[in-house]
Amino acid sequence: MKGTSFSTLREVEDAVAEVLHAREQFVGAIARGELDAASVGEFVISNTHVHELYVVKVAESVPGMGKVSARRKLDELGVDYLSPCRSITSEQWEILFVGVQR
Repeated sequence: MKGTSFSTLREVEDAVAEVLHAREQFVGAIARGELDAASVGEFVISNTHVHELYVVKVAESVPGMGKVSARRKLDELGVDYLSPCRSITSEQWEILFVGVQR
């Protein structure tokens, strides 16, 4: 939404609702196991609405990974919990997902 201008409060509210809905759908798809590591990386690159979503939120949504194990895995990868999703490499996504599947 950077560089976007809005002329009414309604336009701002609609834009925010769109971003929140996209993020909710993304995290839900991960939690349901609909996206694997390759799909997540690809989705993040192509969907600007999730670029700034904190990686910890996504990690905690991976099936089989709770809050504590998500944070431990991010520590092992050297990734700050509050890093944006766009800053994570495809290799890091793969390690994050594969570690849970074993």
